[in-house]
Amino acid sequence: MTAIKKDTKYLPGLDGLRAIAVIAIIIFHLNPKFLPGGFLGVDTFFIISGYLITTMLLTEYRATGSVNFLKFYLKRVKRLFPAILFLLVTLFAYCLLFEQSILHQLKKDIIAAFFYVSNWWYIFDEVDYFQALEPRPLQHLWSLAIEEQFYIFFPLILFLLLRKFSHRTAIITFTVLAIISAIWMAILYYPGMPVSRLYFGTDTRLQTLLLGVLLAFIWPAFRLKREVPTALRMTISAIGIINFAILLISFTQLTEATGFLYKGGFFILGIITISTIASCVHPSSLLKQLLSLPFLTYIGRLSYSLYLWHFPVITMVEHYFVKGQVPFYAYIIEIALTILFAWFSYEFIETPFRREGFSYFKPAHLKKRWPVILMLFALIGFSGYMFFQTDLSDASQVYTTQTMNSVTPPKLLAAVSWTTDSEEIRHEVKHYISPLFIGDSVLVDINQQLREIYPNATVDGEVGRSIYTAIPLANQYSYLNKKDQIVVLGIGTNGDFENVQLESLLSKFDKAKVYLVTAHVPRAYESHVNQLMKEAAKNYKNVEIIDWYAVSSDHSEYFAPDGIHLEYPGIQAMIKLLSDSIK
Repeated sequence: MTAIKKDTKYLPGLDGLRAIAVIAIIIFHLNPKFLPGGFLGVDTFFIISGYLITTMLLTEYRATGSVNFLKFYLKRVKRLFPAILFLLVTLFAYCLLFEQSILHQLKKDIIAAFFYVSNWWYIFDEVDYFQALEPRPLQHLWSLAIEEQFYIFFPLILFLLLRKFSHRTAIITFTVLAIISAIWMAILYYPGMPVSRLYFGTDTRLQTLLLGVLLAFIWPAFRLKREVPTALRMTISAIGIINFAILLISFTQLTEATGFLYKGGFFILGIITISTIASCVHPSSLLKQLLSLPFLTYIGRLSYSLYLWHFPVITMVEHYFVKGQVPFYAYIIEIALTILFAWFSYEFIETPFRREGFSYFKPAHLKKRWPVILMLFALIGFSGYMFFQTDLSDASQVYTTQTMNSVTPPKLLAAVSWTTDSEEIRHEVKHYISPLFIGDSVLVDINQQLREIYPNATVDGEVGRSIYTAIPLANQYSYLNKKDQIVVLGIGTNGDFENVQLESLLSKFDKAKVYLVTAHVPRAYESHVNQLMKEAAKNYKNVEIIDWYAVSSDHSEYFAPDGIHLEYPGIQAMIKLLSDSIK
């Protein structure tokens, strides 16, 4: 036991790296435009988890020749479960009192989170992690589900490989499995697809966890020596700092729509991350010193709680604002509440349970903790009772309307009648032109009013349509590719694309007059797709821009809470813009 204790010393550099990762994730979830690749911080967590768990198991196996599985699993439960249970009961109690419209879906998500299968549940429920218009408060728990599934099966597999074969066989096995996982992701990927199956899947995300496992075999932190030759120390520091810089740059430059990620990019970034970790755990490394700064290590120790609480806080606060038009003070409130809840969870839930287990409730501790324990029992009792009292079959139409998996118009907007101000537009009915409109659910929003202005128009709008589905659709309208024909394309809402896709679509209507409608979509790719459309208008004589983004960007009253679909003033503004622009 002495050997094990000696080998399990604290690695402050890893806590500093955790801090960087969780800060990146929080910034991304506050607003993807602030840090488009911040979601990659999750992969850093995966690799750190794989590294530390394997290091701990290898240390025990070397010292005792075995692995105490019961002790391992109990330690995981004490470390992870109390904090997530506190989150689940608190969130359910809050929603029961203040956000009853989401209870139906929330109950299902809580069940999935409780059993650590959130990732597969969201795949089954066809949740799009990056495109959901109003994300579910527990959507971020997909990553913890993957880690927990890994914790359940990996120790036994590792033990069998070590006992029956050798370290070399184990390394080869985990290397092959990591490569297979990366290849499997690449096989499943195709441009324009909803990537959540790849992003949520344990099978496709296993690659990064296993890279952490491999690092533990080849670079065991607790065997590294502080005193090394100067040249080696400088090399380790340089490798770490360079790879750390690349990691930070990837947070700013990559997005969820970057196809490279799904075609080996996650694996390559994983290699970069383990190189960073190898440096930051070495006692002589400059990167280790940098990441061991007290404020970073403290944030790193809170990283689990910060991760648990930030997303529910953000979704609850931003429920009261139009997506993409959240005022700056709301971000301050979200950060402050996240820190407050995370600190409370860490100090009064996680740390005591991790140290004391169920002795947390011993009479000797009740005197100083009775307020917290009373609150916990009240929360658990109230939430538990109401959880089973609430009718699971009573689906809330409000929630399902606002959190459709693809960009879907709320039912309320689809039913809005064209009255009052529309009388002025009706005087401008344009019987003399027959434009073709191709678009997504925003076009569905304005369909009724559009047909009143252009009674001879062909309007083809579909929920969730992207440029990738619009390209083959355009073949059906090849007979309209002729001089004097007007074609209006609104295809920037549902995902990023590259110039090659836009050129392909425009080539279908190279003889017609084409109008490209810029997108108002609170996503990281908004500026990119709009810029591509503006560049196309400069490069093609038959293409013009209808700049919906410029007209609508300062008008929150135009939009439903998702920041994309249109309220009645937005429908009027869009119709007026189209009517004024199309000549």
